[in-house]
Amino acid sequence: MTSSSAVNKNKRILLLGYGNPGREDDGLGPALIERIEALNLPDVTVDADYQLNIEDATACAENDVVLFVDASKDADEPYELRRLEAASEITFTTHTVSAESVLAICEDHFNGSPDAWILAIRGYSFEFTEGLTQQAADNLEQALSYVRSLIGTWKEQAMDTSKKTILAIDDDPDIRAALRVVLEAEGFAVGEASTGEEGIKVAERTQPDAIICDLMMENVDSGTTVARSLKESGYAGPIYMLSSAGDTVRYNLDARELGLAGIFQKPIDPRTLVATLRAKLG
Repeated sequence: MTSSSAVNKNKRILLLGYGNPGREDDGLGPALIERIEALNLPDVTVDADYQLNIEDATACAENDVVLFVDASKDADEPYELRRLEAASEITFTTHTVSAESVLAICEDHFNGSPDAWILAIRGYSFEFTEGLTQQAADNLEQALSYVRSLIGTWKEQAMDTSKKTILAIDDDPDIRAALRVVLEAEGFAVGEASTGEEGIKVAERTQPDAIICDLMMENVDSGTTVARSLKESGYAGPIYMLSSAGDTVRYNLDARELGLAGIFQKPIDPRTLVATLRAKLG
């Protein structure tokens, strides 16, 4: 299955999913590609097959970013993202070729060097029968949300690198949408994440200029956990907490200890939000 859009100045993104849908969770890669294809996203090309082929190197060379998507028996739940480098030696069989070898062929024969990543979605059963296990289906939903966020971030980076990028981490889509409307109207680029775990991964990948994180998502204090994790990983930008608890949070949360730049109270005053970010980011 393949879909594409006209080539323009925007970043060109290729998603390659592979696996056998007739072996239960081995079909996770093609299943995610099918879901992304239905969205008909501009400047995003998708393709799925039982395994990678040498011919995939041609498609890789035509794109700026390539995301390989596969099922994994031992990846972290619900999925695991890692950067890929071209193999030092090209190896393949009559049946399959590795993602690293595809990149090596792309580089050696087509002078292509896309930014390459692999998303391994955790699977559990690989018997010869159709249909995902329930656990794998749940992982697929989370991976889909994450990939959509990644695509949005990659596109925003390509549109205007002079824009300051803000990452909004909140499990409420209405809050994320409101932040996007306000900030984009003021010239910021906005990335999104719907969970703390997803937010940490997006932040580590994209290094946004600032992060706004909801205090209460999956857990009561998940926002503080996200803040600690980001600081421990070396993130140097300002992190703002978003809370509906009002002044109670201000008095009981040690912002300095958590490395927070400040706390915004819901509902956020747009003028205060924009003024604070401009003053901090310049």
